Amino acid sequence: MKRKSNNTCAFFLGALTTLLIVSLTIPALAATDTKSIEVRSGIRVFIDGKELIPKDVNGNQVEVFLYNGTTYLPARVISEAFGKSIQWDSSVQGIYIGNHASSTPAAYLSQLDYFNKSSTWFFDEITKDNLGNEHLHSFRNSSSSVYGISNGSVTYKLNGQFSRLTGIYYQEYNSRAYDGNPTILVISGDGQELWRGSVASGVEPIAFDIDITGVLELTLEYPKSGNGPASWTRLGDVALWT
Repeated sequence: MKRKSNNTCAFFLGALTTLLIVSLTIPALAATDTKSIEVRSGIRVFIDGKELIPKDVNGNQVEVFLYNGTTYLPARVISEAFGKSIQWDSSVQGIYIGNHASSTPAAYLSQLDYFNKSSTWFFDEITKDNLGNEHLHSFRNSSSSVYGISNGSVTYKLNGQFSRLTGIYYQEYNSRAYDGNPTILVISGDGQELWRGSVASGVEPIAFDIDITGVLELTLEYPKSGNGPASWTRLGDVALWT
């Protein structure tokens, strides 16, 4: 990994300090007064000569602006520049960049922008398992192919920012009587199988907790097999942790 120069690090640390000061100051002002300020927008950011396009968690481009001689960047830009995860902790009303032990996940996989996929997927739904329990932040593959045809895959760029992947794999409530035994694989970018699970009629939901420390790219795949279709199953509450 290329090391950033001291000047680059100093720039972002300065920006982070400014961000934290602004985060502390603005709520106090908002409680007593509302002010309009004039800023210079359209500011571009370059790291080692390469332009950085700041985006929010949904992949939408966000503004970097200049005000009174100070450049203001979104906290997510700083976290991505250092290859660190970012997390909001409401208990302290603060932003954590990097490792942070919390009962709240850093992100939900179904809400991240995927890098690549095959076949049709539905993301960030509320679904029900074969026991009748509802799960949030779930997603599913709609393929109904059974014999010798890949049921699809979806790939995410994690860039080594997370340490654990947790969730539940289950047979969908309306398909709970089917015995096809669909299987899903969790695979790292170098082709290593990190986990696999299979569910069928009469099999209770399977919870998983996978070590993804240092994983740059993650793929969920329904492999070619004679198992039942992916459309019978769901992945629920799939969360990423730092």
